[in-house]
Amino acid sequence: MNWRLRDWGVSRQRYWGTPIPLIHCAACGVQPVPDHELPVVLPDDLVPDGSGSPLARSEAFLKCSCPKCGGPARRETDTLDTFVDSSWYYFRFASAGNDAAMVDGRAAYWLPVDQYIGGIEHAILHLLYSRFWTRVMRDLGLTALDEPFTNLLTQGMVLNEIFYRKPASGRIVYYNPADVDVQVDEKGARIGAVLRADGEPVESGGIGTMSKSKSNGVDPDKLVERYGADTARLFMMFAAPPEQTLEWSTRAWRARSAS
Repeated sequence: MNWRLRDWGVSRQRYWGTPIPLIHCAACGVQPVPDHELPVVLPDDLVPDGSGSPLARSEAFLKCSCPKCGGPARRETDTLDTFVDSSWYYFRFASAGNDAAMVDGRAAYWLPVDQYIGGIEHAILHLLYSRFWTRVMRDLGLTALDEPFTNLLTQGMVLNEIFYRKPASGRIVYYNPADVDVQVDEKGARIGAVLRADGEPVESGGIGTMSKSKSNGVDPDKLVERYGADTARLFMMFAAPPEQTLEWSTRAWRARSAS
């Protein structure tokens, strides 16, 4: 099987990423920040307000001199995708405290990583990016590794029911399953579901991957507070092997509470 990494847009129009070390000059065009001025440090006194990146409005950050002609210039305000950092952090983790180089001999001792564990999104995105980044570092002489990880375990996804309402005008509104009461008839057959807050019906979108956008995640703090962290971990491991999909259900939790 052959894998081909598509063009990777590494820039993001947001404040909290790693600054891209480029300078824009009207006369000289785009210029790299000189090595002796690296790293470009992200200001920590700016507050995002939803109106765009505050870097573009920070004169202290934005204004600078062109390293080629010395004329007035401006810094790049896009920041790097967080995948850039996460694609090589394990090298840096093994070389912690070194202020003179990205990696050192300790990385050669500790790497490659023995076991990589991640969901399917990681297996098709982060894993490929990490492999690409490792080979870039290899070609630059920063490491002798061809592959960053020895073994891969792809975790199964955790699924939960999706509940929503679709207003006549406007966007779909999703509701957390913990806020919904499922209705059944005298034989126990399911006949509908209502939102506990107002008693009005909600639609079921079936079972899907837990996500913020569908509001069907589970708050682990509540489980840990009631049952303890070890019990919660043990239950999830018992419910399904880590490599298989887990359809979330609280029936076993309720049975334990009743007993």
